[in-house]
Amino acid sequence: MTATAAALRRVAAPLLAATLLAGCAARAPEVPPSVSYRVPGHNVAVTGEEAQNYCLQFDRAARYQGLQTTADGLVAVYTCVAPADAGAAPPPQ
Repeated sequence: MTATAAALRRVAAPLLAATLLAGCAARAPEVPPSVSYRVPGHNVAVTGEEAQNYCLQFDRAARYQGLQTTADGLVAVYTCVAPADAGAAPPPQ
């Protein structure tokens, strides 16, 4: 092996390793943000607009997931999804 080949090998090996590691850690699976709002006076519809405004920050649409009962009352839960996936059932009126 020539000196040039040895030098090239010393440089290429770490670059290859770094490239392979970068490819593995490039992207973690994206988890859509979610949000929940306390339901005022059993009027779930009010929370839909608030959730929609929140999800717009992420260029997403709010999808209603359901109600949860907490010690403080009812809570409406939404997930922010790609606009094409937002067609789930709206909250009850």
